[in-house]
Amino acid sequence: REEKNAFQSLGTGNRIATWLLYMSDVDAGGATVFPQIGVTLHPKKRAAAFWYNLHKSGEGDMLTRHAACPVLAGSKWVSNKWLHERGQEFRRPCGLRQND
Repeated sequence: REEKNAFQSLGTGNRIATWLLYMSDVDAGGATVFPQIGVTLHPKKRAAAFWYNLHKSGEGDMLTRHAACPVLAGSKWVSNKWLHERGQEFRRPCGLRQND
């Protein structure tokens, strides 16, 4: 589906870069696809991908828009690290109770 707000501000700044680590092999399916540039990444345990989401100007790079294909057999485990323009530690407080 078309994501119209891919680079919408969330108060933490744009996502500068993404680091994606595949934590499991997948029997079938589960690829990460970048349709604008014709790249498909097939999950392989301990493999990683890194890309910049912004141009040097700070504008979002629409070529980095990606999607995960459905897993057809097995399961898929990934870990993401998103690098933002600024921190969120003071914008999104966290407490022990739901309303903290």
